[in-house]
Amino acid sequence: MTALPAGRAGVSERGVLREGLYADVVIFDPATIQDKATFDEPHQYPAGIDYVIVNGEMAVENGKLTGKRAGRVLRSR
Repeated sequence: MTALPAGRAGVSERGVLREGLYADVVIFDPATIQDKATFDEPHQYPAGIDYVIVNGEMAVENGKLTGKRAGRVLRSR
């Protein structure tokens, strides 16, 4: 989510990488990103997403879950 939709959703402390704000970042390879879910097996992780940083904590590293759960549900205000 970028700053414009985050601001419209009422979560202005998101969507921008700046000191003091929450850092949510997804690093992926556009050449290999692929949805692996199917109708028969809908709960599949996508391919090509190498890193996910949630609130400054590494949630996915080298394509593998780290077990850290730094996020929370964001609600519109």
